[in-house]
Amino acid sequence: MLRVLDRYLLREVIHGWLAITLILWFVLISNRLVRYLAAAAAGELPGDVILTLLAVKTFWFLVYIMPFSLALGVVMALGRMYRDNEMAVLGACGVGPGRMYQPLLALGLVLAILLGWMALSVSPDVSAYGAGVEKRAKQAADVTLLMAGRFNSIRGGRMTVYSERLSRDKTRMENLFVHVEGDPRKEKPAQVLVADSAYRMTDPDTGDEYMVFVDGTRYEGTPGEAGYRVMDFHEQGVRIEIEEKTGFLSRESNVPTATLIDSPHTVYIAELQWRLSVPISVMVLLVLSVPLGSVSPRQSKHSGMVIAVLVFLTYYNLLGTARAWVEQGDIPPLIGLWWVHLLPLLLAFLLLQRVRLVRMLRPGR
Repeated sequence: MLRVLDRYLLREVIHGWLAITLILWFVLISNRLVRYLAAAAAGELPGDVILTLLAVKTFWFLVYIMPFSLALGVVMALGRMYRDNEMAVLGACGVGPGRMYQPLLALGLVLAILLGWMALSVSPDVSAYGAGVEKRAKQAADVTLLMAGRFNSIRGGRMTVYSERLSRDKTRMENLFVHVEGDPRKEKPAQVLVADSAYRMTDPDTGDEYMVFVDGTRYEGTPGEAGYRVMDFHEQGVRIEIEEKTGFLSRESNVPTATLIDSPHTVYIAELQWRLSVPISVMVLLVLSVPLGSVSPRQSKHSGMVIAVLVFLTYYNLLGTARAWVEQGDIPPLIGLWWVHLLPLLLAFLLLQRVRLVRMLRPGR
């Protein structure tokens, strides 16, 4: 009988888990697709890399939403069993909430091992690949923006380039006018360049992109003031800055886990604890989901799910807050994110004690 119960419970949980995962994935990936399409329409991103970026983003989403969706699947399955009085029948047979943990924790352990491997080993490589694809795509988009016969803004709008025409081989721009905004914080005045031609070059050592102007004149100074400098040049390179932090990921998310373990920097320590939180959260949320799924047949159909979502979101927000505190040095790494995982376990213990007390006080006991 108990083996039948395990299969029945797991089937109900897995159906709900997959449905919730699909819904969350669709919402998140649709939002990301809209952002990529807007960037492509603005000329900031080539359209042919959108599917690649979405595939990488899908992997990242699944790693972090599956613990959440599995716990909601448990709450949904148990809530239905309570409302249909199936749990009451099981309770009369001596099967209580504690018995539910056996198949659920076995499933959770398998998922925790899988997600732990993905978060610690695979995710950094995928994140680095996604960052490289997005950076190269933005660089390529910058190239396509430099069209002859119109004004083109690059470097976040701080640099405006106008070229009369392109060379026959399409590798050089000819008869250029360039305006570079000044930066008062760095005491850099505005610049105006006039050049016969220009071409793009990549530094082989650093990978930085440069626009090299050939045979021209540079005018440097502050508009309205007389202190201008005029310089003729044969070649002059201007770095085309690409944002290092993409819409995907931060720099530390690209770092291999082995490097994080050996690093004393608080940012890397916080990143390591964040990755370890993925498999830990699977087990923590499963422990909490069982008492949260305990609802009365007279309660609203969605009341348990609403409470569970609020509790789980609070848990995730606390993890993010604790991570920021570790990065900023506000709390010692020894405490780190670990205290956040203890709060749901404490809440689960209190809720299970409440369920046990209610069963003891029930008439006929």
